[in-house]
Amino acid sequence: MLKPHATIAVVAPAGIPQLAGVAAGVRLVESWGYEVVLAPNLEKQHHFTAGTAEVRTQDLLWALSADGIDAVWLARGGYGCMHCLPSLPSEGLDGRPVIGCSDATALFAALVKSRGENLVHGPMLETIATKVDDATRARIRAMLAGDAVAPIAAQHFAGPKEEVRGRVVGGNLCVLASLAGTPWALDARGAIVVLEEVTEVPYRVDRLIMQLRLSGALDGAVGIALGDFVKCDPPEGARYELTDVLREALEPLGLPVWSGLKTGHGTCNLAWRIGTDGKLGAAGLTQPDAPGSM
Repeated sequence: MLKPHATIAVVAPAGIPQLAGVAAGVRLVESWGYEVVLAPNLEKQHHFTAGTAEVRTQDLLWALSADGIDAVWLARGGYGCMHCLPSLPSEGLDGRPVIGCSDATALFAALVKSRGENLVHGPMLETIATKVDDATRARIRAMLAGDAVAPIAAQHFAGPKEEVRGRVVGGNLCVLASLAGTPWALDARGAIVVLEEVTEVPYRVDRLIMQLRLSGALDGAVGIALGDFVKCDPPEGARYELTDVLREALEPLGLPVWSGLKTGHGTCNLAWRIGTDGKLGAAGLTQPDAPGSM
């Protein structure tokens, strides 16, 4: 994806980043041979976001379109990318890689419709040096360099036990549900949908999945891949597990559902590409290393 000495812009279109984590991430990425530049308003704060919607959008548009920027890496998640979506151009943006997860799901939902390439669901810049494991760092480094990466392991969870192929879309469950009814709603037709979540108790996980189902966002999907559901356990004394809730919510779709993918909000957050063709089955989630190579 990136040549040596490529320039990566760091932006914070959502929550307020931890600057120490960002600085550690910058040092690590620079040690990989890249140049890193920080968005002008990265240190701004407004309520729970990294500055007003106006300044965050300004920084994001700069990173996505300015000459001399080869890739964009989000500093952190939280919430706020949705504020920026109405100002993103529907055409004309190039395919420079964009890297992030969590609230970046909203940004990816817009970009996959307008440019549809080099969108990497992977660790945030503020976590890459200190809050994820070596496997996570090695995988994103390899992907940026254009090296081959292994499939993300999965195990059968529900529905037909078969391999499926299609575009790979999805991301954070809560963000995807919040996009239902907007111009950037999930389009799962012919797609493998990856879902992950953090700090949502099981009844809210069920509600979010039902929002996707009833809004039609999952219509036409060919398979579901479940990543990590961190701190989504039922209350003490409950007579059910999260897996029971997920199975009952997803089985009516009649799709192959595979689980256990190490992607999301855990310390192991293995990167994958949104909008790129892939296959899902007993071998895990596999995507080609280059277009047409699978």
